[in-house]
Amino acid sequence: MAASLVEQTYNRLLDMIIKKEYRPGDRLPSEMVLCEGFEVSRNTLRAALNKLAALGFTETRKGGGTYVKEVDSDVYLNFFIPALLTHKVSLLEMMCFRKGIEVEAARQAAKEATAEDIGRLERLLERCRELNDDVVAFASADTEFHTCIAKASGNKMLEKITEIIWVMILPEMKDFLVAQGETIDSIFYHDMIFRCIAYRKSDEAAYLMDRHMALIIERVKKYVASGDNGGRCESLPG
Repeated sequence: MAASLVEQTYNRLLDMIIKKEYRPGDRLPSEMVLCEGFEVSRNTLRAALNKLAALGFTETRKGGGTYVKEVDSDVYLNFFIPALLTHKVSLLEMMCFRKGIEVEAARQAAKEATAEDIGRLERLLERCRELNDDVVAFASADTEFHTCIAKASGNKMLEKITEIIWVMILPEMKDFLVAQGETIDSIFYHDMIFRCIAYRKSDEAAYLMDRHMALIIERVKKYVASGDNGGRCESLPG
């Protein structure tokens, strides 16, 4: 069974679901009908259907066929995260992608954060201050602070994507900070972003996160160009 044929069948079915040709609650045609329509074997079709089910797009009911499920954020994450993790990207590319995610997370956190979220952010901010002279330990605390902002946004997709980004970039960020020998004004920006979130100033929180990320990205560009990374951040492992 050719893997490419399974992928083609899977992609065609997924495209039909995304385009609402098959809507949530709809039962897919029988295996015989699908096999004839796609001109594939039953084994190929079943492999494609199994992939759709594993990602949460469909469900099989005993004795009742295969049905399209209501697509929520979990389904999109199941689809998106493996694709992100299996592609090689540069540190700089990932930082630029991160900027867009984190700016929106800060904006939404200022609107949606609970008292518990704000309390946790304040504790993490204090921890960042305590670790300011230890750039490696600071990188881990910085991760928690930014991830907490994403969680406080109340948007599960922002939270999960932020977590995945940090899993991918944390080792390189530690090397980057060691090479810089400083935390790049992060405490100042963390403090200002926290204050904006605590006082529900969403536009200001987004603006400061944008400035914070822009500064880091400029430093990363110089870091990569200088070769201080020893070639390590040409691409992140997928």
